[in-house]
Amino acid sequence: MNERLENRIASAALDYVVDPPAGQDAVINFASPSELYGIFAESVPLPIEADQPPCDDDDLLRAVRAVIEHSVHTSHPRFINQNFAGPDPISVVGDWLGAALNTTGATFEAAPVFTLMESAVLNKLAAVAGYPLGPDSIELPPGLFAPGGSTGTLFALQLARHRHQPDIVRVGSNGDRLCLFVSDAGHYAAVKSAALLGIGMDAVIKVASDDEGAMAADALDAAISEARSGGRTPFAVIGTSGTTVTSAFDDLNALADICEREGLWFHVDGCYGGSALFSPAHRHHMAGVERSDSFVWNLHKMMGMTQQCTALLVKDPHQLAPCFATGANYIFQPDKQHGEFDSGDRTFQCARRIDSLKLWLAWKARGDQGFADRIDHAVRMADHTRERIAQSGGALVPLVEGDFTNAVFVWVPPSLRPFSGAGLSDADRAQLHRLPPLVKLRMQAEGTAMVGFQPIHGINSFRFLFMNTSVTTDDVDAMVDLIIAYAEDAWVELNPAG
Repeated sequence: MNERLENRIASAALDYVVDPPAGQDAVINFASPSELYGIFAESVPLPIEADQPPCDDDDLLRAVRAVIEHSVHTSHPRFINQNFAGPDPISVVGDWLGAALNTTGATFEAAPVFTLMESAVLNKLAAVAGYPLGPDSIELPPGLFAPGGSTGTLFALQLARHRHQPDIVRVGSNGDRLCLFVSDAGHYAAVKSAALLGIGMDAVIKVASDDEGAMAADALDAAISEARSGGRTPFAVIGTSGTTVTSAFDDLNALADICEREGLWFHVDGCYGGSALFSPAHRHHMAGVERSDSFVWNLHKMMGMTQQCTALLVKDPHQLAPCFATGANYIFQPDKQHGEFDSGDRTFQCARRIDSLKLWLAWKARGDQGFADRIDHAVRMADHTRERIAQSGGALVPLVEGDFTNAVFVWVPPSLRPFSGAGLSDADRAQLHRLPPLVKLRMQAEGTAMVGFQPIHGINSFRFLFMNTSVTTDDVDAMVDLIIAYAEDAWVELNPAG
Protein backbone atom coordinates (compact mmCIF):
# COMPACT_ATOMS: atom_id res chain seq x y z
CA MET A 1 0.00 0.00 0.00
CA ASN A 2 1.27 3.46 -0.85
CA GLU A 3 2.49 5.60 2.05
CA ARG A 4 0.06 8.31 3.10
CA LEU A 5 0.72 11.79 1.74
CA GLU A 6 0.76 13.25 5.26
CA ASN A 7 3.58 10.91 6.25
CA ARG A 8 5.59 11.75 3.15
CA ILE A 9 5.27 15.50 3.72
CA ALA A 10 6.03 15.16 7.43
CA SER A 11 9.09 13.05 6.65
CA ALA A 12 10.44 15.69 4.25
CA ALA A 13 9.84 18.40 6.86
CA LEU A 14 11.50 16.41 9.65
CA ASP A 15 14.53 15.65 7.47
CA TYR A 16 14.91 19.39 6.94
CA VAL A 17 14.57 20.17 10.64
CA VAL A 18 17.18 17.66 11.84
CA ASP A 19 19.63 18.22 8.95
CA PRO A 20 19.25 21.78 7.65
CA PRO A 21 21.60 23.32 5.06
CA ALA A 22 24.97 24.47 6.38
CA GLY A 23 28.52 25.28 5.31
CA GLN A 24 28.79 25.62 1.53
CA ASP A 25 25.13 24.76 1.00
CA ALA A 26 23.11 27.60 -0.45
CA VAL A 27 21.39 29.90 2.02
CA ILE A 28 18.83 30.58 -0.70
CA ASN A 29 18.30 29.18 -4.18
CA PHE A 30 17.11 32.51 -5.43
CA ALA A 31 14.43 32.66 -8.11
CA SER A 32 12.43 35.57 -9.44
CA PRO A 33 8.62 35.62 -9.20
CA SER A 34 8.25 34.50 -12.82
CA GLU A 35 10.80 31.73 -12.31
CA LEU A 36 8.96 30.52 -9.20
CA TYR A 37 5.68 30.33 -11.12
CA GLY A 38 7.48 28.25 -13.76
CA ILE A 39 9.08 25.93 -11.21
CA PHE A 40 5.76 25.14 -9.55
CA ALA A 41 4.01 24.74 -12.90
CA GLU A 42 6.13 21.61 -13.34
CA SER A 43 4.38 19.95 -10.39
CA VAL A 44 1.48 21.87 -8.82
CA PRO A 45 0.90 25.45 -10.04
CA LEU A 46 0.87 28.15 -7.39
CA PRO A 47 -2.51 29.67 -8.40
CA ILE A 48 -5.58 27.83 -7.12
CA GLU A 49 -7.97 27.23 -10.00
CA ALA A 50 -11.57 28.40 -10.06
CA ASP A 51 -12.63 24.75 -10.02
CA GLN A 52 -9.63 23.17 -8.30
CA PRO A 53 -9.49 19.36 -8.63
CA PRO A 54 -7.45 17.18 -6.22
CA CYS A 55 -3.79 17.03 -7.16
CA ASP A 56 -1.74 13.89 -7.53
CA ASP A 57 0.16 12.91 -4.37
CA ASP A 58 3.50 12.64 -6.16
CA ASP A 59 3.02 16.05 -7.74
CA LEU A 60 2.18 17.55 -4.36
CA LEU A 61 5.31 16.04 -2.84
CA ARG A 62 7.38 17.54 -5.67
CA ALA A 63 5.77 20.88 -4.88
CA VAL A 64 6.66 20.47 -1.20
CA ARG A 65 10.27 19.84 -2.16
CA ALA A 66 10.19 22.99 -4.33
CA VAL A 67 8.87 24.91 -1.33
CA ILE A 68 11.82 23.70 0.74
CA GLU A 69 14.39 24.24 -1.99
CA HIS A 70 13.37 27.80 -2.84
CA SER A 71 12.58 29.11 0.62
CA VAL A 72 15.16 31.09 2.57
CA HIS A 73 17.03 28.64 4.80
CA THR A 74 16.85 30.51 8.08
CA SER A 75 18.44 27.56 9.86
CA HIS A 76 21.62 27.98 7.80
CA PRO A 77 24.38 29.42 10.00
CA ARG A 78 25.10 32.02 7.31
CA PHE A 79 21.61 33.46 7.53
CA ILE A 80 22.04 36.43 9.86
CA ASN A 81 19.59 38.69 8.07
CA GLN A 82 16.84 39.22 10.66
CA ASN A 83 16.18 39.30 14.39
CA PHE A 84 15.39 35.59 14.21
CA ALA A 85 17.09 32.54 12.76
CA GLY A 86 16.84 28.79 12.65
CA PRO A 87 14.50 27.43 15.29
CA ASP A 88 15.33 24.98 18.04
CA PRO A 89 14.19 21.59 16.65
CA ILE A 90 12.39 20.89 19.92
CA SER A 91 10.39 24.06 19.35
CA VAL A 92 9.48 22.94 15.83
CA VAL A 93 8.09 19.58 16.89
CA GLY A 94 6.39 21.25 19.84
CA ASP A 95 4.66 23.57 17.39
CA TRP A 96 3.61 20.57 15.31
CA LEU A 97 2.19 18.85 18.38
CA GLY A 98 0.23 21.95 19.34
CA ALA A 99 -1.14 22.19 15.79
CA ALA A 100 -2.03 18.50 15.76
CA LEU A 101 -4.04 18.88 18.97
CA ASN A 102 -5.70 21.94 17.39
CA THR A 103 -7.24 23.67 20.36
CA THR A 104 -7.38 27.23 21.62
CA GLY A 105 -5.85 28.63 24.76
CA ALA A 106 -8.91 30.67 25.64
CA THR A 107 -10.53 28.36 28.21
CA PHE A 108 -9.56 25.64 30.64
CA GLU A 109 -12.27 23.30 29.34
CA ALA A 110 -10.82 23.42 25.80
CA ALA A 111 -7.17 23.38 26.87
CA PRO A 112 -6.73 22.10 30.44
CA VAL A 113 -3.07 21.08 30.08
CA PHE A 114 -2.12 24.13 28.03
CA THR A 115 -3.85 26.55 30.41
CA LEU A 116 -1.69 25.32 33.27
CA MET A 117 1.40 25.12 31.04
CA GLU A 118 0.96 28.72 29.87
CA SER A 119 0.59 29.83 33.46
CA ALA A 120 3.78 27.98 34.42
CA VAL A 121 5.76 29.54 31.56
CA LEU A 122 4.50 33.07 32.29
CA ASN A 123 5.30 32.68 35.98
CA LYS A 124 8.82 31.54 35.17
CA LEU A 125 9.38 34.38 32.69
CA ALA A 126 8.13 36.88 35.27
CA ALA A 127 10.49 35.44 37.88
CA VAL A 128 13.40 35.75 35.44
CA ALA A 129 12.45 39.40 34.86
CA GLY A 130 12.12 40.09 38.58
CA TYR A 131 8.36 40.71 38.56
CA PRO A 132 6.54 39.88 41.80
CA LEU A 133 4.29 36.82 41.80
CA GLY A 134 1.01 37.05 43.67
CA PRO A 135 -0.63 34.26 45.66
CA ASP A 136 -3.10 33.71 42.80
CA SER A 137 -0.49 33.59 40.01
CA ILE A 138 -1.54 30.10 38.87
CA GLU A 139 -5.13 31.12 38.14
CA LEU A 140 -4.08 34.65 37.24
CA PRO A 141 -0.59 34.53 35.68
CA PRO A 142 1.43 37.75 35.29
CA GLY A 143 0.65 38.34 31.65
CA LEU A 144 -0.43 36.65 28.46
CA PHE A 145 0.83 35.41 25.11
CA ALA A 146 0.32 37.72 22.14
CA PRO A 147 0.63 37.29 18.36
CA GLY A 148 3.90 39.21 18.09
CA GLY A 149 5.75 42.02 19.77
CA SER A 150 3.87 44.82 18.02
CA THR A 151 0.56 43.44 19.25
CA GLY A 152 2.01 43.02 22.73
CA THR A 153 2.96 46.69 22.72
CA LEU A 154 -0.53 47.60 21.50
CA PHE A 155 -2.07 45.67 24.41
CA ALA A 156 0.33 47.32 26.88
CA LEU A 157 -0.55 50.82 25.67
CA GLN A 158 -4.25 50.03 25.97
CA LEU A 159 -3.57 48.98 29.57
CA ALA A 160 -1.74 52.26 30.11
CA ARG A 161 -4.58 54.28 28.65
CA HIS A 162 -7.10 52.34 30.73
CA ARG A 163 -5.18 53.14 33.90
CA HIS A 164 -5.20 56.81 32.93
CA GLN A 165 -8.96 56.73 32.25
CA PRO A 166 -10.63 53.65 33.80
CA ASP A 167 -14.03 54.31 32.18
CA ILE A 168 -12.64 54.54 28.65
CA VAL A 169 -13.79 51.02 27.78
CA ARG A 170 -17.42 52.12 28.31
CA VAL A 171 -17.63 55.78 27.37
CA GLY A 172 -14.65 56.30 25.10
CA SER A 173 -11.99 58.96 25.28
CA ASN A 174 -12.52 61.89 27.60
CA GLY A 175 -10.77 64.17 25.13
CA ASP A 176 -7.35 64.31 26.79
CA ARG A 177 -4.63 64.96 24.21
CA LEU A 178 -2.65 61.90 25.17
CA CYS A 179 0.98 61.39 24.22
CA LEU A 180 3.61 58.75 24.76
CA PHE A 181 7.38 58.68 24.44
CA VAL A 182 9.84 56.34 22.75
CA SER A 183 13.40 56.83 21.55
CA ASP A 184 14.03 57.87 17.96
CA ALA A 185 15.71 54.46 17.56
CA GLY A 186 12.71 52.60 19.01
CA HIS A 187 10.40 50.23 17.18
CA TYR A 188 7.66 51.46 14.86
CA ALA A 189 5.13 49.47 16.92
CA ALA A 190 4.66 52.62 19.01
CA VAL A 191 3.42 54.61 16.03
CA LYS A 192 1.24 51.79 14.70
CA SER A 193 -0.28 51.27 18.13
CA ALA A 194 -1.07 54.96 18.50
CA ALA A 195 -2.85 54.87 15.15
CA LEU A 196 -4.94 51.83 16.10
CA LEU A 197 -5.74 53.22 19.56
CA GLY A 198 -7.12 56.36 17.98
CA ILE A 199 -4.74 58.76 19.71
CA GLY A 200 -2.91 59.42 16.45
CA MET A 201 0.62 58.96 15.22
CA ASP A 202 1.44 62.54 16.17
CA ALA A 203 0.90 61.53 19.80
CA VAL A 204 4.13 59.52 19.68
CA ILE A 205 7.00 61.78 20.68
CA LYS A 206 10.38 60.54 19.49
CA VAL A 207 13.05 61.24 22.10
CA ALA A 208 16.66 61.80 21.09
CA SER A 209 19.06 58.89 21.51
CA ASP A 210 22.82 58.78 21.84
CA ASP A 211 25.23 57.63 19.12
CA GLU A 212 24.69 54.00 20.12
CA GLY A 213 20.90 54.31 19.88
CA ALA A 214 19.92 54.47 23.57
CA MET A 215 17.37 57.02 24.74
CA ALA A 216 18.84 60.04 26.52
CA ALA A 217 17.09 60.33 29.90
CA ASP A 218 17.57 64.09 30.08
CA ALA A 219 15.98 64.42 26.66
CA LEU A 220 12.98 62.44 27.92
CA ASP A 221 12.65 64.78 30.89
CA ALA A 222 12.67 67.78 28.58
CA ALA A 223 10.20 66.16 26.16
CA ILE A 224 7.71 65.46 28.95
CA SER A 225 7.90 69.03 30.21
CA GLU A 226 7.48 70.42 26.73
CA ALA A 227 4.49 68.16 26.06
CA ARG A 228 2.75 69.24 29.26
CA SER A 229 3.36 72.92 28.55
CA GLY A 230 1.90 72.41 25.08
CA GLY A 231 -1.37 71.05 26.43
CA ARG A 232 -0.57 67.36 25.97
CA THR A 233 -1.24 64.67 28.58
CA PRO A 234 1.66 62.22 28.83
CA PHE A 235 0.54 58.73 29.82
CA ALA A 236 3.28 56.25 28.86
CA VAL A 237 6.96 55.80 28.13
CA ILE A 238 8.40 52.92 26.10
CA GLY A 239 11.92 51.88 27.00
CA THR A 240 13.77 49.85 24.39
CA SER A 241 15.95 46.91 25.34
CA GLY A 242 17.82 45.94 22.21
CA THR A 243 17.13 48.27 19.30
CA THR A 244 16.66 46.49 16.01
CA VAL A 245 19.75 47.80 14.24
CA THR A 246 22.41 48.50 16.88
CA SER A 247 21.08 46.40 19.82
CA ALA A 248 21.22 49.46 22.08
CA PHE A 249 19.69 49.25 25.55
CA ASP A 250 17.96 52.19 27.19
CA ASP A 251 18.88 52.88 30.82
CA LEU A 252 15.74 51.34 32.30
CA ASN A 253 16.42 52.49 35.84
CA ALA A 254 16.78 56.10 34.70
CA LEU A 255 13.55 55.87 32.72
CA ALA A 256 11.76 54.19 35.63
CA ASP A 257 12.79 57.05 37.90
CA ILE A 258 11.20 59.52 35.52
CA CYS A 259 8.02 57.47 35.06
CA GLU A 260 7.55 57.10 38.81
CA ARG A 261 8.05 60.81 39.35
CA GLU A 262 5.70 61.78 36.52
CA GLY A 263 3.08 59.08 37.14
CA LEU A 264 3.51 57.47 33.71
CA TRP A 265 3.07 53.86 32.63
CA PHE A 266 6.47 52.33 31.92
CA HIS A 267 6.48 49.75 29.16
CA VAL A 268 9.66 47.92 28.10
CA ASP A 269 10.06 46.70 24.54
CA GLY A 270 12.42 43.80 25.18
CA CYS A 271 11.30 41.87 22.11
CA TYR A 272 14.90 41.40 21.04
CA GLY A 273 17.13 42.16 24.01
CA GLY A 274 14.93 40.79 26.77
CA SER A 275 16.53 37.39 26.41
CA ALA A 276 19.74 38.82 27.86
CA LEU A 277 18.00 38.06 31.15
CA PHE A 278 18.73 34.38 30.68
CA SER A 279 22.49 34.92 30.84
CA PRO A 280 24.17 35.80 34.15
CA ALA A 281 26.95 37.41 32.13
CA HIS A 282 24.68 39.69 30.12
CA ARG A 283 21.49 40.28 32.13
CA HIS A 284 22.94 43.57 33.38
CA HIS A 285 21.68 45.08 30.12
CA MET A 286 18.15 44.63 31.47
CA ALA A 287 18.69 46.21 34.89
CA GLY A 288 15.53 48.03 35.91
CA VAL A 289 13.06 45.94 33.89
CA GLU A 290 11.58 44.75 37.18
CA ARG A 291 10.39 48.33 37.75
CA SER A 292 8.32 48.43 34.57
CA ASP A 293 4.54 48.12 34.40
CA SER A 294 4.68 45.88 31.35
CA PHE A 295 7.32 44.09 29.34
CA VAL A 296 6.98 42.50 25.90
CA TRP A 297 9.38 39.68 25.02
CA ASN A 298 9.79 37.77 21.75
CA LEU A 299 11.05 34.27 22.46
CA HIS A 300 11.04 33.59 18.72
CA LYS A 301 14.02 35.86 18.36
CA MET A 302 17.10 34.93 20.39
CA MET A 303 15.63 31.80 21.99
CA GLY A 304 14.94 29.96 18.75
CA MET A 305 11.21 29.41 19.21
CA THR A 306 9.23 29.09 16.01
CA GLN A 307 7.35 32.16 14.84
CA GLN A 308 5.61 33.36 16.84
CA CYS A 309 6.17 33.16 20.57
CA THR A 310 5.59 36.46 22.34
CA ALA A 311 4.94 37.03 26.03
CA LEU A 312 3.53 40.25 27.45
CA LEU A 313 4.31 40.41 31.15
CA VAL A 314 2.21 42.70 33.34
CA LYS A 315 3.26 43.86 36.79
CA ASP A 316 -0.35 43.80 38.04
CA PRO A 317 -2.36 41.17 36.13
CA HIS A 318 -5.52 42.24 37.94
CA GLN A 319 -5.60 45.11 35.42
CA LEU A 320 -6.15 42.77 32.47
CA ALA A 321 -9.80 41.84 32.95
CA PRO A 322 -11.09 45.40 33.61
CA CYS A 323 -9.31 46.53 30.45
CA PHE A 324 -10.23 43.69 28.07
CA ALA A 325 -13.04 41.53 29.46
CA THR A 326 -16.61 41.63 28.19
CA GLY A 327 -17.87 38.54 30.01
CA ALA A 328 -19.36 36.75 27.00
CA ASN A 329 -21.54 34.21 28.77
CA TYR A 330 -21.59 31.67 25.95
CA ILE A 331 -17.93 30.82 26.56
CA PHE A 332 -16.84 32.38 29.85
CA GLN A 333 -19.72 31.06 31.95
CA PRO A 334 -19.22 32.03 35.60
CA ASP A 335 -20.76 28.79 36.87
CA LYS A 336 -18.77 26.23 34.87
CA GLN A 337 -16.08 23.97 36.26
CA HIS A 338 -12.65 25.62 36.73
CA GLY A 339 -13.76 28.79 34.96
CA GLU A 340 -11.40 30.80 37.14
CA PHE A 341 -8.54 29.46 34.98
CA ASP A 342 -9.97 30.82 31.73
CA SER A 343 -7.60 33.36 30.25
CA GLY A 344 -9.38 34.30 27.02
CA ASP A 345 -11.35 37.20 28.49
CA ARG A 346 -8.21 38.85 29.82
CA THR A 347 -6.93 39.67 26.34
CA PHE A 348 -8.31 41.11 23.11
CA GLN A 349 -8.05 37.75 21.36
CA CYS A 350 -10.38 34.85 21.85
CA ALA A 351 -8.99 31.90 19.89
CA ARG A 352 -5.26 31.78 20.50
CA ARG A 353 -2.49 29.52 19.25
CA ILE A 354 -0.83 27.27 21.79
CA ASP A 355 2.52 29.06 21.81
CA SER A 356 3.42 27.98 25.35
CA LEU A 357 3.93 24.30 24.49
CA LYS A 358 7.03 24.74 22.33
CA LEU A 359 8.61 27.09 24.85
CA TRP A 360 7.79 24.77 27.77
CA LEU A 361 9.25 21.76 25.93
CA ALA A 362 12.42 23.59 24.90
CA TRP A 363 12.95 25.00 28.39
CA LYS A 364 12.50 21.59 29.98
CA ALA A 365 14.81 19.99 27.39
CA ARG A 366 17.56 22.64 27.49
CA GLY A 367 17.24 23.90 31.06
CA ASP A 368 18.21 27.33 32.35
CA GLN A 369 21.84 26.66 31.45
CA GLY A 370 20.96 25.80 27.88
CA PHE A 371 19.07 29.06 27.54
CA ALA A 372 22.01 30.99 29.00
CA ASP A 373 24.36 29.21 26.58
CA ARG A 374 22.35 30.48 23.60
CA ILE A 375 22.87 34.10 24.65
CA ASP A 376 26.53 33.64 25.53
CA HIS A 377 27.24 31.95 22.20
CA ALA A 378 25.58 34.77 20.25
CA VAL A 379 27.64 37.39 22.05
CA ARG A 380 30.83 35.39 21.42
CA MET A 381 30.10 35.34 17.69
CA ALA A 382 29.48 39.10 17.70
CA ASP A 383 32.70 39.61 19.67
CA HIS A 384 34.58 37.55 17.08
CA THR A 385 33.10 39.76 14.36
CA ARG A 386 34.26 42.84 16.23
CA GLU A 387 37.75 41.30 16.44
CA ARG A 388 37.81 40.68 12.69
CA ILE A 389 36.76 44.30 12.10
CA ALA A 390 39.52 45.56 14.39
CA GLN A 391 42.08 43.41 12.58
CA SER A 392 41.02 44.46 9.06
CA GLY A 393 43.55 47.28 8.74
CA GLY A 394 40.85 49.87 8.23
CA ALA A 395 38.99 47.95 5.52
CA LEU A 396 36.08 47.45 7.92
CA VAL A 397 34.97 50.13 10.37
CA PRO A 398 32.26 49.87 13.04
CA LEU A 399 29.71 52.67 13.02
CA VAL A 400 28.58 51.63 16.49
CA GLU A 401 30.88 49.76 18.87
CA GLY A 402 28.27 47.65 20.68
CA ASP A 403 28.78 44.82 23.16
CA PHE A 404 25.79 42.55 22.59
CA THR A 405 24.82 40.33 19.65
CA ASN A 406 24.93 42.87 16.80
CA ALA A 407 27.95 44.09 14.89
CA VAL A 408 27.39 46.94 12.42
CA PHE A 409 30.11 48.19 10.10
CA VAL A 410 31.02 49.58 6.70
CA TRP A 411 33.56 48.45 4.14
CA VAL A 412 35.95 51.26 3.24
CA PRO A 413 37.89 51.42 -0.04
CA PRO A 414 41.64 52.05 0.22
CA SER A 415 41.24 55.60 -1.10
CA LEU A 416 39.05 56.52 1.88
CA ARG A 417 41.17 54.98 4.61
CA PRO A 418 41.48 55.91 7.40
CA PHE A 419 37.73 56.33 7.50
CA SER A 420 36.16 59.53 8.79
CA GLY A 421 32.41 59.71 8.41
CA ALA A 422 32.39 63.42 9.16
CA GLY A 423 35.00 64.10 6.48
CA LEU A 424 33.30 62.28 3.63
CA SER A 425 32.27 64.19 0.54
CA ASP A 426 28.66 63.85 -0.54
CA ALA A 427 29.78 61.82 -3.56
CA ASP A 428 31.83 59.39 -1.48
CA ARG A 429 29.04 59.04 1.06
CA ALA A 430 26.59 58.25 -1.73
CA GLN A 431 28.95 55.61 -3.16
CA LEU A 432 29.45 53.93 0.21
CA HIS A 433 25.69 53.99 0.72
CA ARG A 434 25.18 52.09 -2.55
CA LEU A 435 27.63 49.31 -1.72
CA PRO A 436 25.72 47.10 0.76
CA PRO A 437 22.68 46.62 -1.51
CA LEU A 438 25.01 45.52 -4.32
CA VAL A 439 26.85 43.13 -2.02
CA LYS A 440 23.58 41.65 -0.78
CA LEU A 441 22.27 41.31 -4.33
CA ARG A 442 25.27 39.15 -5.20
CA MET A 443 24.94 37.12 -2.00
CA GLN A 444 21.33 36.34 -2.87
CA ALA A 445 22.16 35.50 -6.49
CA GLU A 446 24.95 33.13 -5.46
CA GLY A 447 23.25 31.86 -2.31
CA THR A 448 26.42 32.33 -0.25
CA ALA A 449 24.92 34.22 2.72
CA MET A 450 22.14 36.51 3.79
CA VAL A 451 23.32 39.55 5.72
CA GLY A 452 21.23 42.59 6.55
CA PHE A 453 22.08 46.21 5.87
CA GLN A 454 20.56 49.31 7.44
CA PRO A 455 21.33 53.02 7.39
CA ILE A 456 23.28 54.23 10.42
CA HIS A 457 24.32 57.87 10.64
CA GLY A 458 23.23 58.25 7.01
CA ILE A 459 25.23 55.36 5.52
CA ASN A 460 24.03 51.85 4.70
CA SER A 461 25.93 49.53 7.02
CA PHE A 462 26.32 45.78 7.19
CA ARG A 463 24.73 44.17 10.21
CA PHE A 464 25.80 40.81 11.60
CA LEU A 465 23.08 39.68 13.98
CA PHE A 466 23.56 36.38 15.78
CA MET A 467 20.65 34.18 16.90
CA ASN A 468 21.55 30.72 15.62
CA THR A 469 23.53 28.40 17.91
CA SER A 470 25.01 26.57 14.92
CA VAL A 471 27.02 29.62 13.77
CA THR A 472 30.76 29.08 14.19
CA THR A 473 33.74 31.40 13.95
CA ASP A 474 34.45 29.77 10.57
CA ASP A 475 31.04 30.94 9.37
CA VAL A 476 31.76 34.44 10.66
CA ASP A 477 35.14 34.50 8.92
CA ALA A 478 33.62 33.25 5.68
CA MET A 479 30.95 35.96 5.71
CA VAL A 480 33.45 38.70 6.54
CA ASP A 481 35.67 37.52 3.68
CA LEU A 482 32.69 37.48 1.32
CA ILE A 483 31.80 41.05 2.19
CA ILE A 484 35.36 42.24 1.62
CA ALA A 485 35.62 40.43 -1.73
CA TYR A 486 32.18 41.43 -2.98
CA ALA A 487 32.58 45.03 -1.82
CA GLU A 488 35.93 45.35 -3.58
CA ASP A 489 34.34 44.13 -6.82
CA ALA A 490 31.31 46.40 -6.40
CA TRP A 491 33.52 49.42 -5.76
CA VAL A 492 35.35 48.78 -9.04
CA GLU A 493 31.99 48.58 -10.82
CA LEU A 494 30.92 51.88 -9.28
CA ASN A 495 34.28 53.53 -10.02
CA PRO A 496 35.57 51.96 -13.25
CA ALA A 497 38.07 54.77 -13.74
CA GLY A 498 39.65 54.09 -10.33
